[in-house]
Amino acid sequence: MKKIASIDIGSNTVRLLILESDGTGDFQLLASRRVITRLGEGMDKHGKLMQSRMSETLSALSEFRQDCIDHGNPPLFAVATSAVREASNGKEFVRLALEKTGIEIEIIPWEEEARLTLEGVFWKIPHENRKSLTIDIGGGSTEFILSEGKSIAGFCSSSLGVVRLTEKFIHQHPVDKAEYTNLTTHLRNELQAIKEKLSAFTPQVLIGTAGTVTTLAALKENIYPYDPEKIHGALLSRQDIDTLAQDLKGKSLNERLALNALERGREDLIIAGTAIVLETMRTFQCDPLLVSEYSLREGIILKALGGSTAS
Repeated sequence: MKKIASIDIGSNTVRLLILESDGTGDFQLLASRRVITRLGEGMDKHGKLMQSRMSETLSALSEFRQDCIDHGNPPLFAVATSAVREASNGKEFVRLALEKTGIEIEIIPWEEEARLTLEGVFWKIPHENRKSLTIDIGGGSTEFILSEGKSIAGFCSSSLGVVRLTEKFIHQHPVDKAEYTNLTTHLRNELQAIKEKLSAFTPQVLIGTAGTVTTLAALKENIYPYDPEKIHGALLSRQDIDTLAQDLKGKSLNERLALNALERGREDLIIAGTAIVLETMRTFQCDPLLVSEYSLREGIILKALGGSTAS
């Protein structure tokens, strides 16, 4: 049996995964944790990572390091994405992480992020050579991956991250109608350009991964405490998501926090995230959305093990 760990340092959330492999493609879950640290907050305004957010993220990484030690200190593969990739002090953050936590972080390009995300998604979703569009909604960026089976036909990294869009467009809760209109107009313009880039074929299925879509699945069925097995593979229609959006837009932050299935730290970001999903479904004419619990963390581990066990 071989233990292995991965950490995904995103612009909003830091995630840890520790698995034990039996060498035949079967894995036992030993630990799965995530902490919202908003590392990418203020990136558009300052162009660098804020000290307070770096400190919070380093604190989360220290806890993850201890989790790894508690599980026998397996090989650990940590990657950083949009926020660290773009920040003028991204390399300083990587240096601090090594110095303070002992964790060596690789800043991966968005092409690698897209490839590994797809590897993780198709680990647990049979691809059946379908023509798919996978969206990975992050804090600083959203990746759009067009694929046939596991073969990537095109990918596009956008600045449509939930932290970035919330800072730019959504300042009132309940949501101001004019602010939301400005957000959707911006999304439609950006998504039309993305659709033109990803024009190899029309996708048959839309797959969503990361916190926004898993939260929407949890909210629809009021899944609390969070249960990955109930979330993974959920199907959300455009009507389901629109109904959730209308309800969430009309609530204050405190009223949203009263919803057990809504993760604390996501109460303001869920509006922009839901808008990204709805506008993607509209632009690409895909309905319903298939929810994947698995993505980059799993892709990192599959790569480290030197092969895929995807269906």
